[in-house]
Amino acid sequence: MFPEELPRRLIKMFSFTGDTVLDPFLGSGTTSLAARNLNRNSIGYEINKDFLPVIKSKLGLSPDKSKSGLHEEGFEIIKQDSLKVDFQEAIRKLPYIFKDPIKVDKKVDPKKLTFGSKIDNTHSPQRETYYTVKEVLTPELLVLNNGLKIRLLGVKERPEANGRAIQYLKEKTKGQKVYLKFDARKHDEHDNLLCYLYLWNKTFLNAHLVKGGFVGVDTSQEYKFKSKFKQLYDQATR
Repeated sequence: MFPEELPRRLIKMFSFTGDTVLDPFLGSGTTSLAARNLNRNSIGYEINKDFLPVIKSKLGLSPDKSKSGLHEEGFEIIKQDSLKVDFQEAIRKLPYIFKDPIKVDKKVDPKKLTFGSKIDNTHSPQRETYYTVKEVLTPELLVLNNGLKIRLLGVKERPEANGRAIQYLKEKTKGQKVYLKFDARKHDEHDNLLCYLYLWNKTFLNAHLVKGGFVGVDTSQEYKFKSKFKQLYDQATR
């Protein structure tokens, strides 16, 4: 509900006599009233049928047409029939269908993982959530104590060094608290969580694996430390 002066000013500013004014949310009909008084045509949409008597009254259409000076033929009400559209079929016929590459079907249980954030300087800078490593499956894949499977970002297995790499990870993470950091891409094609793995003392395990020559560098995707990892790998294999 708003005073007639509001649409009146806008109609005068943006239209001329004889133009048609559209109100997609007609409500009580104030816009049509202002348009009529400024010699404009108007079209209004309203989904609440209870407004119809109010609209008619405001426009002077009832109960006595003669007093208003407005003829009934100048006013038309069109009721839209119920839509009979198969929206799923209509979507399938679109020239494109958007498919979100980041699925939302329970890839990560929010109870198992908290990304955290720094709000202001009054909070402790130590905001990481700590875990322990339950199992080292491969030099790339590990399972945390909460059952979450993670994949070390930027790391690529070297079959000839897999045994040493797994042993290194087991020794470094045994009884140690670890925390995760993330890049732009959060999951691989198998829905494993991609991350950088750090010990509680900020030892960067992804980088140390590469630096020690235990693993190669994944060059199939872009990530923050790609150049650094390649440099470390070149130094390790000289």
